[in-house]
This record gives sequence, C-alpha cells and structure tokens, in this order.
Amino acid sequence: MSTYDQLHKFSVETSQIVRYVYFRSLVRAEQDLGPIKTKLTPLGEVGRGFFDAIRGIYAASKERDGTSFFVKLYRHGDPKEILVASERFKKEAYRSTVDDYERGFLICWEIALKTLAELKENYPDYPLRDEPQPANQKVGVEEAEFEVAPRKRAKASSKAD
Repeated sequence: MSTYDQLHKFSVETSQIVRYVYFRSLVRAEQDLGPIKTKLTPLGEVGRGFFDAIRGIYAASKERDGTSFFVKLYRHGDPKEILVASERFKKEAYRSTVDDYERGFLICWEIALKTLAELKENYPDYPLRDEPQPANQKVGVEEAEFEVAPRKRAKASSKAD
C-alpha cells in the first residue's frame, strides 16, 4: 500500500476537522485531534507530518491568525483557486526530493484544501459572519418608529414643616 493510500484512509477524519474549523466548532475539532494522532503515530514520519499539518490548521484558526495560509483562504479564497492549490500540494508531495515528513504534511494539505473548497462552494458567506463589521453601518430601523415620551414628574414628597 502506497503512502498516498495509507494517508487517504484518514481523509474522512481530516475533512471532519476542517468542517469543524469552518463552522467554528473548535472544541469539537480539538477533541478529534487526539484520536487521529493515535492512529497516525504508527506511520512514523509520514504520520507525524500529516498530523502536524492538521494541528496547524486548527491552531491558526483558533488563534485567528490572519497571516496564516489557511485563514487567508478561509476568509478570502475562491473555491476554484483553492482546488488549484490542492492539486499543487498533491503534485509537490511526489517530488523526488520530498522526505516522508513533508510528504505527509503535503497530503494532509491536499485533503484539507479540497474540503475547504467544497465548503466555500456550498456555504460561501459563512466565514464572514464572525468578521468585525464596520462601525459606520446604519441600523435598519427608522428614527420615526421610536417615540420618546416625556419623563414623568417625580412625586412631590410630603414633608411636615
């Protein structure tokens, strides 16, 4: 069984973590990282590279690191552009100079980006929901709808003089 086939057995788990990250269920993503690490450890360097990639995606999303590759694609990437990047990672994984760690890392990115492209295709506006909105946005309620009633006078306190 090739390395590619060995690692693609974990595509379901990897895709699920990317889904959790996409829909901001980071606690659930973190819970799934432990079992994946246990399954990948026997694969050696290839498994370690694969796990480090998925853990890095999770960490960048948790920290909302705007400079990370995944978060940039998450916020502003086009699904077609993301699929092209996924194919590039797949091709890079089989360069003759790539070691086992890097191969696992690149294959994980290939799977993660395919999933991200699919999610962005089906739920394109989701990542932008948590983005800070500009402060000068108008509130959709007309001022005429609010009626301000005069304050009631305070009751006169009766003091015995």
